Amino acid sequence: MQIDKIQELPIYKNKKEGEFLVKKDIVDNFPNNFGITENENDNIEYATTSGTTSNRMEIIRPKGWWQEEYKRTYKNNPLLKEYLEKKYNKAIFTTAQCSNLMCFMDKLPMEKRIINNTLYVNSTFNPWTWTVEDIEQITKELNLFKPYYLDADPVYLAVYLLLYRKYQIKEKLYIPKVITLSYEYVSKNTRKFIEECYNTTILNLYGTTEFGYIFIEDETGKMKLCPDLVNVRLEPVDDSNNIYSLIIDSYKNEYMPLVNYKVGDMVQATKEEYINFPKNKIISRMAGREKDYDKIKLPVTVIDDIFIEFDEILLYQLQYLSKDKFIIRYETKDFQCISKENEEKLLDKITKLNIGEPQIKHVQAISPERSGKFAIIKFWEE
Repeated sequence: MQIDKIQELPIYKNKKEGEFLVKKDIVDNFPNNFGITENENDNIEYATTSGTTSNRMEIIRPKGWWQEEYKRTYKNNPLLKEYLEKKYNKAIFTTAQCSNLMCFMDKLPMEKRIINNTLYVNSTFNPWTWTVEDIEQITKELNLFKPYYLDADPVYLAVYLLLYRKYQIKEKLYIPKVITLSYEYVSKNTRKFIEECYNTTILNLYGTTEFGYIFIEDETGKMKLCPDLVNVRLEPVDDSNNIYSLIIDSYKNEYMPLVNYKVGDMVQATKEEYINFPKNKIISRMAGREKDYDKIKLPVTVIDDIFIEFDEILLYQLQYLSKDKFIIRYETKDFQCISKENEEKLLDKITKLNIGEPQIKHVQAISPERSGKFAIIKFWEE
């Protein structure tokens, strides 16, 4: 769609120069705000976002859109490019609540969950409900299917690996050629645990349902832009922590072009990366949700950098009880509490962040939200 035609769409007609497009604009009067007519229904499909950054919203796109998006993205990494060109097997390991193409909420046999050389591994909403039999089945399926490429939600994969170890599964752990971690924020603790279990290439991958993928980890551990049909700008949010809001123009979806779109997610970039971003398209890492930052005025990266000092901790959550009081809920790799000394050390470090008065509580499991994803920071009104 031509730029001048995009500006004629109802969603942009009343936008002032420089005004951001936000998710509420997309939700209001959808899909009429994108000029969709009934005679286009044969060419399009509707989908719903997962609701990590905001409430779930409906979107529209061409049929088969994700297959083209995979091609645009995977060519940015040699291993993923090889997977694409040679049509190797792929497995998707994320919440059963939502995926890019399919949702399997029933326990179907393996062959029913294989579509276009892709095995959808999980059919359970909460991974903590996996039994010994479930972990055995997942392990067996991966060894039978032998995916070259595993695309995984980091928390679901980490819980699987933890339970694989706890249940002492006899069948060997299948090791794919490449793993991408996507679908939600990847904490350092979770990433480290996954790396300890797999001797293979692991890449962070960032995108959203509404515009696809825009960043992929490179060989240096930085995040680089997937540049096809998208332009990204960084809007300063927190200079002291080098945090920026993502603003994008995406022309990938002709039925739903996004111009000056404020995503609601943040990134961390050094001063040099920020200055050179128009040329180099490189950032340091993803930095969580802007709506969380708006409430505590601190990016999740600062919190994450504290927790990585406590190697026993696998997952954590700051659960706010009120505006200025919260509980640090954490779970460990061995299901045991961390030492009293480490609890006091962690409490002291978090207290010094001045984001509220913390308590600390060891739990056996942190459950997913309604979206199927896991909130690192959870507020009392959510």
